[in-house]
Amino acid sequence: MVQTIDLAPTLLDYFQVVIPEDMQGKSLKGTVEKDEPIRKYALFGIHGGHVNMTDGRYVYMRAPVEPENRPLYNYTLMPAHMRGLFKESELLAMELAEPFSFTKGFKTMKTPAQARSEAHPFGTLLFDLERDPGQLYPIKDSDIEVGLLEEMARLMKDADAPSEQYERLGMI
Repeated sequence: MVQTIDLAPTLLDYFQVVIPEDMQGKSLKGTVEKDEPIRKYALFGIHGGHVNMTDGRYVYMRAPVEPENRPLYNYTLMPAHMRGLFKESELLAMELAEPFSFTKGFKTMKTPAQARSEAHPFGTLLFDLERDPGQLYPIKDSDIEVGLLEEMARLMKDADAPSEQYERLGMI
């Protein structure tokens, strides 16, 4: 199980450049050469949407617990969206946030964010990829969900997810 975060450390490893300790991805050298696994679980998602994880067998998609999908913030060192700079109203609402483990000690700008998708109406979903590889039929299994939720919380902690994400997802 590999992720796009593994590309940078793989390239650094290939060119014999030291991989920074705070880089979250892993070099794929052993995976490519000997099919060695590099992780048991993968965390993924889209800003303001479901937070998802998989162990290769199950996909767990945790939805926001409230329709308003709050609290939700942007954290950045550069006040720009994909297609333009922050609006004046966004900058007026900005506050400085304490550094994350991956910001090299720099505080970030924290601004209220708008979700780009409607995740709440779909609810939290669990899929069994062995029986349903197309993820068409969600299942209900509280034992599996509890185990995956514990791993999700650990992965989020390891990634230094903002504390309000746990509130937004009903994990506190």
